[in-house]
Amino acid sequence: MAGRDFLIIMLCCLGWGGNFVVTSWVVGSNPVPPFMLATARACFVLLFMGVFLFRPLPERFGRLLIICACVGPIHLGFLYSGLQTAPASASSIISQAIIPLSAILSVLFLKERIGWIRSAAIVVALVGVVIMVWQPGALAFDRGLLLLLCAYVAMAVGSVLMRTMPGVDWRQYVAWMSVLLLLLCGGATVLFEDGHSVAWEVAGWKIVAGSFYAAAFVSVFAHGQYFRLLQRYPVNSVVPLTLMTTVWACLLGVALLGETLYPRYLAGAALILPCVWIISRRGPSAAVED
Repeated sequence: MAGRDFLIIMLCCLGWGGNFVVTSWVVGSNPVPPFMLATARACFVLLFMGVFLFRPLPERFGRLLIICACVGPIHLGFLYSGLQTAPASASSIISQAIIPLSAILSVLFLKERIGWIRSAAIVVALVGVVIMVWQPGALAFDRGLLLLLCAYVAMAVGSVLMRTMPGVDWRQYVAWMSVLLLLLCGGATVLFEDGHSVAWEVAGWKIVAGSFYAAAFVSVFAHGQYFRLLQRYPVNSVVPLTLMTTVWACLLGVALLGETLYPRYLAGAALILPCVWIISRRGPSAAVED
C-alpha cells in the first residue's frame, strides 16, 4: 500500500475511533433514540453530498445499492439493536469478526490470496485487540452478541462487494448510502422509538454536534475513503488495518472522556501497531473481479 493511502486509512480509523467516543458522549447520559441519531446523521450527509445524487447513475447501480444497504442501514440496524444489551468488552471483540469474515469471503469470491506472514500478522493483531478490550468476568453470552455478529457479516459482505464496483465515484456511494439510511432509519425511529421531543430538549445541541461529526468524519471521509481504497487494493490489505480503530477509541476515551489508561491498552497497542504496518506492506494489489 502506498504511504499516502496508508496514512488515509489510519485517519479513517481515527474517525471511526472518535465516533465511539462522540456517540458515548451524546447517548451516555442522555435519552437519545439511536435510530433518531442515525437519521439526523443521514440528513447532514445529504446536505454535504446530495448534489452527487444527480450525476448519471453508475453501471450495476443495483449492486451499488446492495453495497450501500449492507454497509449502511443493515449494519447499523443490527449494530444499534445489539449494543442495547451486549456487554461492552464482548462487543469490541465481536466487532473484529469483520476481519476473518472478509478474509474468507474474499478468498472464496474474489480469489485473493493471503500469505503466511500477513496471516500471522492478522492473528497477532487480533490478539492485541482482545488484550485491549478484555475485562475478566464481562464476557457472557447475550442475544445482542448474535445481532452484533450479523452487523459485521453485513459489513464484510459489503466490503467484498465493493471490490466488484470499479470506477464508481466514492462520493456517489456516500450519497446513496445516506439516502438508504434516511429512509430505513427514519422509518425505524418513527415506528419503533419514542421520546424524540424529550431527547431534543435535554440534549439537542449534543445531537447536532454528534450527528455532524458522524456525517463529516465518518460517513463522508472515513466511509468514502474506505470505499475508494477497497476499489484499489485487495480486501485483505485494507480491512485488517481497521484494527487501529480500537487503538484510537481506547486512547481517545482516555484523553477526552477521562477513562483509565489500563496497562492492557499499552500492551495491546504494542502488538497491533507493528502488525498493522506489516499488513500494509505485504502483497501486491489484486485484480478486480467482475
